[in-house]
Amino acid sequence: MASRYELQVRVASARRLKNVNWRHGPNRPYAVVWVDPNNKCSTRVDEDGDTQANWDQTLIIPLPPEPLQDLTLFIDVVHAASEHEDTNPFIGSARLSLLDVGIGECATHAFTLKRSSGRPQGKVEVSATVREPAYRTQGGYCTPPYGVPPPQQPQTASNGEEVLFKLI
Repeated sequence: MASRYELQVRVASARRLKNVNWRHGPNRPYAVVWVDPNNKCSTRVDEDGDTQANWDQTLIIPLPPEPLQDLTLFIDVVHAASEHEDTNPFIGSARLSLLDVGIGECATHAFTLKRSSGRPQGKVEVSATVREPAYRTQGGYCTPPYGVPPPQQPQTASNGEEVLFKLI
């Protein structure tokens, strides 16, 4: 059973990132966010960001059916795949307890990214909102305003010509 909530995460930027690819060129950072490890989302790769990444991207994460106070948002900043085997792509990670994010409220934080050893490796700016899922139409069909007839589709005659008027 799915949760009745989803998490809207806006990953804005990261500053003072460690260049894990220093031997071979600049960083190509992106962010990976998740609450459930089986359902991860990521931003696009900032090709020009190096140690100052700008994503300004909003991601929607469905939440598992557990109580919100038991859930944590995980954020990893990673260097995009490199052909060099001596490059460890992991830059740093941060966490946000969803207990600190109210339902329907936007919580903005600048998190210190940390390596596995606990050393700080820059900051990432993230906004998070727990919300009820928004209804999305399938196929993009919109109804016309009230009192306005729907547009008429041109009809074709049996000989392939368009018929503008059809006599009844």
